[in-house]
Amino acid sequence: MENWFKIEFIFAKNLHIIPSELDKMEFYRVEYMLQNYEEFIKEENKQATAQNKQQEKQMSSSKYGSKPNLGGYNVPKMSIPKMNVPKF
Repeated sequence: MENWFKIEFIFAKNLHIIPSELDKMEFYRVEYMLQNYEEFIKEENKQATAQNKQQEKQMSSSKYGSKPNLGGYNVPKMSIPKMNVPKF
């Protein structure tokens, strides 16, 4: 019974099918819809993971690496001059 409530929640939240409509369906149809939804989610996650890996690879192989893109301008190298402590 607890699993049926989980199925109702998934159908209501993600598939926008209210529980009263779900009750009218044959069980095998609900089961097939749930299997198709799970396969869809797995494929979507796989594509998102592949896209994230591709973006990470692109960022690591870019000209600047992890440095921010400054529109092609080079930041001048500056050093802080050494200052002597005054003696009293």
